[in-house]
Amino acid sequence: MTERRKTQPEVTREQLLRVAADLILVQGLQAVTLDAIARRAGVPKGDLLEHFQSKPILFDALFDDVTRRFSEAVAAEMAKDPDANGRGTRAYLRVTVAAPADDDEARVMRSLIGLMLFDPEVRELWSSIWDEAREAQLSREEHESPELTLCRLAIDGLWMSDMLEQRTVSSQMRAAVIHRIEALTRK
Repeated sequence: MTERRKTQPEVTREQLLRVAADLILVQGLQAVTLDAIARRAGVPKGDLLEHFQSKPILFDALFDDVTRRFSEAVAAEMAKDPDANGRGTRAYLRVTVAAPADDDEARVMRSLIGLMLFDPEVRELWSSIWDEAREAQLSREEHESPELTLCRLAIDGLWMSDMLEQRTVSSQMRAAVIHRIEALTRK
């Protein structure tokens, strides 16, 4: 097993990120320590430190991993949409509202958002990664307009509501809002 880790560092890195996410889910953000991750992953702490020299670096990698997967999902949705007008915003909408709030990834994201709210450095990192990824996807195929900006802000609001598990909007109203946002992307 040790030999495989040395020859496949990306496998070890991904395993460590999964273990950190699992720890967040099971025990909460406060349980995530480098020692706990190494122990749970069954790797020497030195192997972990080759990938993540500190807890903030690990959290940065978790944010980056979530953002990368989100960007890939948006790109895949964009590729399916033949209508270039508003394509990026529709893809952003579909990917953003697709995952249920109780999904494991959403629960990890809620924990990371909590960290972001209280740590200005993490907040700045997340904002720059998120803005860069979103702008790269959205601006490739469409021009800014007030309608598309309004749609993206509404999508962000839906996402935040889901992340915070606010159930103040009925599922019927939520579906109607999503339908209306999608209609606005076609104007």
